[in-house]
Amino acid sequence: MISYRLLSRADFTPLYECFLEAFVDYQVDMRMSQEQFQQRILRDGARLEISAGAFDGNRMIGFYINAWGMWLEKLTAYDAGTGVIPAYRGKGVGKELFAFMAPKLKEASCSQYLLEVLTTNEPAISLYRRLGFTETRRLAVFRRSEPVQASGDAAVVRRIEKPDWELFKSFWDGYPSWQNSSDAVDRIAPDRVVVCAYVDARCVGYGIVFKPAASLMQLAVATAYRRKRVGSRILSALQDEVGESLKVNNVDRQLKGTMAFFEANGFKLVLEQYEMMRGL
Repeated sequence: MISYRLLSRADFTPLYECFLEAFVDYQVDMRMSQEQFQQRILRDGARLEISAGAFDGNRMIGFYINAWGMWLEKLTAYDAGTGVIPAYRGKGVGKELFAFMAPKLKEASCSQYLLEVLTTNEPAISLYRRLGFTETRRLAVFRRSEPVQASGDAAVVRRIEKPDWELFKSFWDGYPSWQNSSDAVDRIAPDRVVVCAYVDARCVGYGIVFKPAASLMQLAVATAYRRKRVGSRILSALQDEVGESLKVNNVDRQLKGTMAFFEANGFKLVLEQYEMMRGL
């Protein structure tokens, strides 16, 4: 008989093992060390005490890893990872697990639930729609096999210790996904690199990378300095910091200028995700 319960710190290793098994046939390679898994859930703000697991006896066979925080001015639960191991799919485990979990999140004062799902994952999308989720944004994922080569002296790029959020947000056209949000950047301070691009001693752009995954979290340039290779200089500097080509995840497809920037720098669109939400 399958049972459902909230998790605790003692469940961390079984959760990691279940995570690997659940994503063994996923479209994206999700293999990672236990340390990398810990870094990932820290970045996302996951909390085991509000996460839930499905168990067959003592064996974890499915999970919802949940984070919470403010999102669009509402206290929100975020799906930092959901999976069911292959042998238990198609048995209603995901639906029952959400039905167990949702009231507990509501009791904890969360008013909405946010997640991302690959646009090609039809079974999961169908489940989420049945659970009342609707699409809020379409997010693009880019990859580039070779490092960006930035030429010219458009700007001087230097590493800084702390983000200047008031200034940085003035460069935005939209807002980042949960995993790339300002809160996420602040959570992973020891594992981030922040750089600023300066023209005449004035910061006109910035970039932030999550170093363990070589994942670009944010990059933005002041409007007056776009299309002047400033963004490319930032990309190049961040690549030098991590020693490899950057991964670019969850770019809002409605930001046409941002999409064009990555394409102009040789990044290829490899997949897309729906950002989805429902009330609790």
